[in-house]
Amino acid sequence: MPLLRFRPKSGRCKICYGGVEIHVDNNSPATVENPDCGQAIEKCTQLSAPQAKVLRKPSASEAKSARFQVYKRLGKGEYQKQ
Repeated sequence: MPLLRFRPKSGRCKICYGGVEIHVDNNSPATVENPDCGQAIEKCTQLSAPQAKVLRKPSASEAKSARFQVYKRLGKGEYQKQ
């Protein structure tokens, strides 16, 4: 059963704070009102966040200039501050 997000058609609501997530079964009829506040609801569009792309690994000197602490790995679980 997928979890879908719905919002009231009239706008914000003080009871549901402008949205509700409902488990929707494929065989059940479409939900037309909010179970919390009773207002008519519509399905929200699903927007995903853009993926961050790292083009290259920053160098140790760039990290130091940005005031990050840089460590060198000596062994398993052992690090030395540079």
